[in-house]
Amino acid sequence: RFVMTEDIRLLSERGELTAEHIGTPDGLRIPEGVREVIGQRLNRLSEQCNEVLTTASIIGREFDFRLLNVLCGGMSEDQLLQAVDEAVSGHLIEDVPGQIERYQFNHALIQQTLAEELTTSRRVRLHARIAETLEELYGANAEAHAPELAYHFAEAESVKGTEKLVHYSLLAGDRALATYAYEDALTHFEKGLVAREITLSGTEVASDEEAAALLFGLARAQSATVEAHRLGEAFATLSRAFEYFAEVENVALAVAAAEFPMAPPAYLIPGVSQLLARALTLVPADSHEAGRLLSRYGGILGIAECDYEGARQALGRAIAIAKREGDVPLEVQTLTYAAIVSGQHLRWQESVDNGLRAIELATGDENTLSEVLSRWWSAVSLLRMGDLDAARPHALAMRDLVERRSSRLLASIGFVPVTSLPCLEGHWNVGREYSDRGLDLSPLNPQLLGARVTLEHETGESAQGEVFLERLLEVMRRAGPDQFFASGMTSAAIPAIARITGVPDHLEIAEAAAEAVLSAQSVTPFFAMYAKTGLALLAVQKGDQSAAAEHYGYLQWHRGTMIATVSSVDRLLGLLSQTMGNLDQAMAHFEEALAFCRKAGYRPELAWTCCDYTDTLIQQDNLGNHDKAMSLLDESLAMSTELGMHPLMERVLARQENLKR
Repeated sequence: RFVMTEDIRLLSERGELTAEHIGTPDGLRIPEGVREVIGQRLNRLSEQCNEVLTTASIIGREFDFRLLNVLCGGMSEDQLLQAVDEAVSGHLIEDVPGQIERYQFNHALIQQTLAEELTTSRRVRLHARIAETLEELYGANAEAHAPELAYHFAEAESVKGTEKLVHYSLLAGDRALATYAYEDALTHFEKGLVAREITLSGTEVASDEEAAALLFGLARAQSATVEAHRLGEAFATLSRAFEYFAEVENVALAVAAAEFPMAPPAYLIPGVSQLLARALTLVPADSHEAGRLLSRYGGILGIAECDYEGARQALGRAIAIAKREGDVPLEVQTLTYAAIVSGQHLRWQESVDNGLRAIELATGDENTLSEVLSRWWSAVSLLRMGDLDAARPHALAMRDLVERRSSRLLASIGFVPVTSLPCLEGHWNVGREYSDRGLDLSPLNPQLLGARVTLEHETGESAQGEVFLERLLEVMRRAGPDQFFASGMTSAAIPAIARITGVPDHLEIAEAAAEAVLSAQSVTPFFAMYAKTGLALLAVQKGDQSAAAEHYGYLQWHRGTMIATVSSVDRLLGLLSQTMGNLDQAMAHFEEALAFCRKAGYRPELAWTCCDYTDTLIQQDNLGNHDKAMSLLDESLAMSTELGMHPLMERVLARQENLKR
């Protein structure tokens, strides 16, 4: 036992013993030394015990005595009990805690060694017997054990064919989706499709109901597991299923496929609005099914088509139908989409009102997208309006939700406001922690990358900031539904970095990114705001008075709000006014920025506002401004020192030195 334990430990240290190999007969090569140790222990057992253990090894790491009794039909129950007792005494198997007559191998390598002793033919036929026996034992409850049955029918495919393999793979995939086991679901649906010789990609429409069900399942699993840039692949898979359902007039499943919330509407996937519009032609205009479709269609119209009024009408109809039908989850979902559309059109209070109403009505039966995004937009909109205390509980509730159950995409999205909130307060290490957790789930999430880029530069970690910037640029260069996010983040982040560091690098990339966003066929004000912010900061950087005046005209309508972790609109208006040479106007905006930041508790932004304000005071060359400028610099230095904002500290110290001369 000691030798095997040490050999196993050595395998683990070498990385040769990993979870993906456990229970897979062909996945792990057992070193001869370990095999010999296990073999010596097995040789001490009776022939009858070895036979029982060999059969058990094909069942799996765990096995049930009832099943073993059926499979070992050549021996009596007493003989089987003796063999099991012998194996337990030899420390090869043990009872499964809390379960009667259920055992497990002490280590997967023991099971592995036994299974490898069998010929392929014997192993396949044992799997076939196990599958048939389990199906009989489970009876009407077989569906509850679909993953186990799918596994054994897959191993026995060469003798049992594909019919039951596909059947149980489909059931197992659906069960995995219901329990948020998305990776398992992906595997089950792929196995079913491969067994049916149906391609996993492409545009081929499903040939029958089973094929369509497998493709619909695969699309749902893909949407929960792939990176955002591959969501188009998931939608293509879903479209293959939808086309079949529509062709055979299976309206219920066509609606289910069309309304499936594959991603938030802001992830621009070509073809989604057209598919929804087609689905709406399949149902009566005022039906419950129409309400379900209009709910998602309204969200898509408001963002992908940038049609705010059209979205309001569609969402209003959906809410009316939901109320009439008493369908609370549909009403919650529709209010969530309304919150998204309002936020994308910079109607922050409206977004909060819709989000809070969705949260208030929620019963727990809602889809994950509704649960996450109602909190997301409530938190983000409140942060934009400077109400950090009101945003905090929504951000934390969303964090807990995505950690319990969520797709990879929604989980990473959920960490965006959770990261922004501590950064706005200056709790950089907390922001880093949440950013890391989100980026572990989705390494190329542009919103998380944009926040991380500014965080690292704010704290003087420019080298690390450049690493995250390069990742952000990688997303921007790559086509996909998240490219728009990346372009928006890039257009604002690069000029913000230049402002922080005083180093005007990559400005041409930022300008090109901003122009790409603003020239898009359909761009919501949310994305346009990032691009306009970037161009405004570029105008300040270049001292371009004409451009500053143009961007001032746009941004003045958004006073009293915050642009993520980039700048308050009021500070930006002050910088633009200073660039335009209107110093009195600049001072008025800086005063508004100070009041906004103090009330909100946005300390890093307050520290920057204090510093930038002094530039205007000094430029005005009024003797009465000297004391106020020194006071603001002292406040900025105290905060930037406490918060570890090294570039700002150096900037403030330089200004203090100049004022003392």
